[in-house]
Order: sequence, then structure tokens, then C-alpha cells
Amino acid sequence: MRTRPDAYRRRGPDRLRGSALQRVLDGASDAANRQLRSHRAWSVVAAAAVPLAVGAIAARKRIGMHPAITLAVGCVPPLGCAIAVPKGRRRYVAVAAAYMHLFKLGWELPYDDPEKLRRRLWIDEPIRFDSAVGLGVPPGLRLQRALRTRGEVTMFDRAVTVLYGSWFLPHMLLGYLLVRHQEYMPRAGARLAAAYHVTCPFYFLAPEAPPWWASEREGRMNGEIERVARLVVYDLLKRVPPPEGSAQGNPWGAMPSDHISSAAITAMGLAEVSPLYGAIGWTYVAAASFAIVYLGEHYVADVVVGLLIAEAVRRTEPLAAPFVRAVARAVE
Repeated sequence: MRTRPDAYRRRGPDRLRGSALQRVLDGASDAANRQLRSHRAWSVVAAAAVPLAVGAIAARKRIGMHPAITLAVGCVPPLGCAIAVPKGRRRYVAVAAAYMHLFKLGWELPYDDPEKLRRRLWIDEPIRFDSAVGLGVPPGLRLQRALRTRGEVTMFDRAVTVLYGSWFLPHMLLGYLLVRHQEYMPRAGARLAAAYHVTCPFYFLAPEAPPWWASEREGRMNGEIERVARLVVYDLLKRVPPPEGSAQGNPWGAMPSDHISSAAITAMGLAEVSPLYGAIGWTYVAAASFAIVYLGEHYVADVVVGLLIAEAVRRTEPLAAPFVRAVARAVE
């Protein structure tokens, strides 16, 4: 990918600029601005709505909140932070944190009713795909057979676990942009948020057991896949890993890998700056893909779908960008 000019990297593609549709969107946002500009009380209401929404989400199981209502309430904190916090770095930080709260909710929410989710759980489907890719043996199983001794924790295991734990690197890059090049933040943040949130429907529609769960709980792949990262953590703590009890979060939210989709969309952005930065970004994507498959956290299928999501975000950006800008202007 050739290096993009600064204007493109700041705003992204703008194919609809000057079109009739863009004029309609701008007119709608201008009308909204005229109506809301005098209502300063909206900031107070928005600020109060954020903790109320977070509290309601935390208590959703106790109060029996319907999942659809829960998701709607989960959209309140990002919008509330955008309205209540003054424009600048603080707003970016607040909205980013609220969006990650929304993503975490979208990942966890399907597991609120595990019995219902269990009836649709994919266990054998990704194994069949990976077996085809691995010429009869899933790549994760091949890697663990070749590179580790069952039940032991090596320095290699520790190093790969550290790599797996580096999922926050795209967020660190956003932090760098926020400090040094704030003009690039809106587009970079929107693309990263999209890469995360497009994965959420899969957790509802295609629940998938990760390799370690299929192996340890269901005996698939001869029970040979271990959850290596868990063994590494307990080895560092000098404790014996307890039996897998009630899972925290969503153990069946493995398809696709949001780790890979977020890393890939970041690598695409780096490639717009220079080929060298792009090569560094894609090297990290390759290394992270190896880590999640080797550690038994994901299948190759999850990596492939994560990459496809990043590509879909890149390709649909020209269509989405005008609407996002219109909404942002209305909120402002």
C-alpha cells in the first residue's frame, strides 16, 4: 500500500464529499445544532446518565433486564461522555473507555444465559476447518505437540504468553496519537472501535468454544490441547491451577479473534504512513496469530475471520465516514 497523504490519514476517504447526500446530512446536523445549542442542561443530563447506565448494566442479571434493552443502555455511556466532556484529549479518553465498556458488554452478554447459548455452541465446526487447514490435524494441536511438553511451563511458553497479553498495543498507539498527533485521533479511533464492535454480533450468532475448552471439557482432539497461558500465570504465582469452575466473562466468545481484527486494522493504518511501519504492524499481526493458536485460545478459523473483519472495515470506511461525521457534528 502506497503512503497516504496527511489529509487522507486525518479524514480518511471522502467519496461523498460535495454530493447531494452529504449536503442532506450536513443540513440535518446543522438543524440539530440550532435546536440544541441553547440547551446546556443536556450536558448535565448526559453526565448523570453515564454512571446510572453503568450501574444498571452491572445489575442486569439481578433485575432481569432484557438483552436488547441492556445493549441499548450500553450505548448511553459513549454518547453521554461525548456530550458531557469538553472537546479535547479528555473527551477522547472518556469516550474510548466507554466504548471498551460497551465492547466488553457485547462480548459477555450472550453468556448471561449459558444454557440457551450451549444449544447453539460450535465445537466441532472450527475443528473441522482447522483440520482441513492443517492437512488432517488442527494447527494448534500440531504446534503444542511440536513445541511443548505437556504439563510443563517453559521460557518459550512465558514469552508467547507475554505476546498474547499485548492485545492493548493498538490502544497504546492511539495514546501516542492523542499526545503527539491529535488530528489523526478521530479516524484512527473510529476504525479501531469498528474493528472491535463488528466482532460482537458473532458472539451472539456463532458462539464457539475455544480449542482449550473443546479439549479439556469435551475431550476433542484427544484432550491434548492445554490452556497454556493459564498454566503460565499459575506457575508465576507458584500455585496449582484450580479446576476450571464457573467461567468469567464468556468462554464461548472465541469467534472471531478481536485481538487479530484490532491488530490488523492498526497495521493497515500504519501502512498508510510508511511501508516500514506497515511491515512492523503486520509482523505483529503474524506473531499474535501464532500466539493465540499455539496457546489454545483460538483456532486458525478465528484468525481468518478477524482478518476479514479488518478488511471489511477498511473497505466500508468510504460509505460509513460521511454518516459518522454527520453524527459527530450533531453531537458537537
